This record gives sequence, structure tokens and C-alpha cells, in this order.
Amino acid sequence: MKRLTPLPSLCLATACALLASCASTTPKVVANDSFVLSIEGDTVSVTCASPMPVGEFLKMAQLVTNRMYTFRKDEAVGEVSWIGSLTCDRAEFGEFVETMLHTKGLAVQARQQGDIEFLEVRAIKRG
Repeated sequence: MKRLTPLPSLCLATACALLASCASTTPKVVANDSFVLSIEGDTVSVTCASPMPVGEFLKMAQLVTNRMYTFRKDEAVGEVSWIGSLTCDRAEFGEFVETMLHTKGLAVQARQQGDIEFLEVRAIKRG
């Protein structure tokens, strides 16, 4: 069996690092019937084209925040929508998500189960 020299692995590591740096500066665009989402570096732009189910809204939020959202379908009913476009810093997007959910009567609470961290979306109890 022929032994590989360190040079090819060094080249591979360098190529991977270069690809990773290129990927982080390339805009990521996700579009569907409800929204168009663009992430470029630390800037997020979202345009809502039509109302979207809460579950779809949380999927979009997960793409931006890289955090896991959980919810019960019977509590997260209805649709989320807004008029126009939003552009903000990626770190601030979580606050936007929480505000939009609050308008639908939903609250977000950070939870942890062992090493797994997630955000639980629950109906706000009224009365």
C-alpha cells in the first residue's frame, strides 16, 4: 500500500477552507409561494408575498437563526404575514420572530433537554 504524503492533505484542507469562506459570502436565497429570504453574511432580507402557516414561518426562522423551534400543531394555528420587506442583522432576526409570534398569541421559551437546546413555541394562556 502506498503511503500518502502530507502535501495532498494540506492542499485538500486549504481547498476546503477556501470553499467555506466563499460559501459564507455567497448570498443564500430561499423562495417559495409565501416568502423570499436572502441571507448575505450577517444581513437578512425577507419579503412576505402571502400569508404563511406558522409552521412555514418557523422553518424560515430556523434557516436564519440556526436554532430549533418546536410547537404543537393545535396551538400554532393560523398564518403569519406582513406587508413589505424586512432587512435586519441576522442576530436581530430572532426578536422579529418573537414579535410576529406574539401577535398570533404565541410565546417563545428557551428550553434544554440534556445537550440539546431548542425554542418552544406555546400559546399564551389568557384569562
